[in-house]
Amino acid sequence: MSTTLRPSATDLPAGYRLRTWSRGDVTRALIVGADGAFAARGHVAGRSRAGCVVFDQIETAPAHRRQGLGRAVMHTLANAAFAAGARTGVLGATIAGQGLYASLGWAAHAPLTSVFLPSSDPGGQATTRVATTAGPATERPGPVGTSRR
Repeated sequence: MSTTLRPSATDLPAGYRLRTWSRGDVTRALIVGADGAFAARGHVAGRSRAGCVVFDQIETAPAHRRQGLGRAVMHTLANAAFAAGARTGVLGATIAGQGLYASLGWAAHAPLTSVFLPSSDPGGQATTRVATTAGPATERPGPVGTSRR
């Protein structure tokens, strides 16, 4: 997904605190609840002067979802990238995240596939879990790269 970056207001719900910090070409945002526990996070990276940055690891804790925290993280990171000179943002979105990004004006250009390799099951055979943004996850026995016809 991609978008043209523009400055925007960052609204944080009452009871939450936002912290941002940068090191080199990476800016991170962290939102914690009143008790100090993790609520949401994300980071943006890239040489802003090149004009394009990558948003990554945008996450909201399950207990804090649907409260605008993902939106606050995205606005915070976009504002920081814009201030540093970036004008385009890109990211690889999960199915769960696509709605948020689309509501912020991001456009999808192609489906994304990810592969998860959990540890072996009790029978000793690894299971490969393949998920795409075009459909639900499927599980396939065997190592990655194994053809099943």
